[in-house]
Amino acid sequence: MDYQTFIKILYISTAIGAFTDIFDTSIVGGTSASIITSLKLTTPEFGLLGSMTFVGGIFGALSFGFLTDKLGRKRSFLLTLSLFVIFELLSGLAPNYLSLLLFRTIVGFAIGADYVPAITLLAEFVKPKVRGSSFDFFWIIANIGALASYLIAFSLIPFGVNQWRILFIIGAIPPLLGLIIRSKLPETPRWLIAKNKTKEAEKAAEEAGISKEEIQTYENYNENPIKLLKPYIISITIPLFLIMFLNIPPSGMLELTPLILTTLKISKADSLLFTSAAWVTPVIIGNVVAFKLIDRLGRFKMLAIGSIGLAIALFSMYAFSSLLFNIYMILFSMVAGGILQSFFIPIIYSLSTELYPTNIRGLGQGISVSGIRLAGVIGTFGGSLLLSSFGTAGILVGYAVISLLASIIIIFWLGNKIETSGKTLEEINRKFLKREKY
Repeated sequence: MDYQTFIKILYISTAIGAFTDIFDTSIVGGTSASIITSLKLTTPEFGLLGSMTFVGGIFGALSFGFLTDKLGRKRSFLLTLSLFVIFELLSGLAPNYLSLLLFRTIVGFAIGADYVPAITLLAEFVKPKVRGSSFDFFWIIANIGALASYLIAFSLIPFGVNQWRILFIIGAIPPLLGLIIRSKLPETPRWLIAKNKTKEAEKAAEEAGISKEEIQTYENYNENPIKLLKPYIISITIPLFLIMFLNIPPSGMLELTPLILTTLKISKADSLLFTSAAWVTPVIIGNVVAFKLIDRLGRFKMLAIGSIGLAIALFSMYAFSSLLFNIYMILFSMVAGGILQSFFIPIIYSLSTELYPTNIRGLGQGISVSGIRLAGVIGTFGGSLLLSSFGTAGILVGYAVISLLASIIIIFWLGNKIETSGKTLEEINRKFLKREKY
């Protein structure tokens, strides 16, 4: 097939995984009333349930960070989605709270694991000039999954305590379709070159519509992974892991916004609609805007604008919910926060795939995604504790401070050296491994 046709198939196959993740994560928020009533949960118990997918994701990302480099992108890609389908169905059939916690943990393992090969595939196949927008397209589809989840949850309210079970079962359908599409994709030529499989790389390149001349530019750093990682640790790995905590507010808001709104005396049904309209839909709009800007402004500016903007929006939500109550300004601030978070989410997920060389790209991505999933645990479980102990003021101020701290790390620690826009992966890797300045 020609390259453009292949890229369209690649976009769809990777985006299905993202759609599945956010659709699934949003189920817990969208069916919060149903789950709490059905299983007789306290707010912290519900927060723990929401956080277990992120707990599982930590281990999934770390283990598949290694396995993606060892087994290949495609094999890992298929394995993670298969695991998700099985345990998503079991989540809908869980007989009690403890079994649901277990199933959600394994679903989270699969989700965290899937991000590593999925985003790595995008990075290794897509051209430098549109690599950033390809990551953003990934998140446009992901957040459509969130909107779909909340709207379907609203339509299933008449099913009462069975609402959450039906939605989990529905959640297994998209990844089943994804498995069929993913099976048609070749392994990435860059990974095959890194494994000294030149003939297989040429065949995979032909399937993807990539010329033999291009794959001759791919480099193989055939060295010990720890030695390859060493030049990155202080300047990239540590600060990059820390800014993954930017995912604390978005993950918490995705699952806890309906509960936050009910504390403001908004009905449970209306809280789902308001969450969809004032948080999830703006996130999608923000992704569309970011799609146009990410390769123009660059990674660094997008990270800085998004993190600072989200902090301001969250402080504004706090002010208009606790100091000078105004529901319209709360919703306006939510809209602004939803749009601005989309400036940095695609980037914190994708930077590792650009910055690290092919031989340790999965490992680097696994470390970063595990940080993102840890942030999800803090955002959901920690957020639920803040909400139950300190009310809306506690959770909103906590999230705002985290966003502000992350922006400081972005500006003063990472800086412009993370700018990867328009550069080939080989150009980026060569500069870091030679310790040259951008």
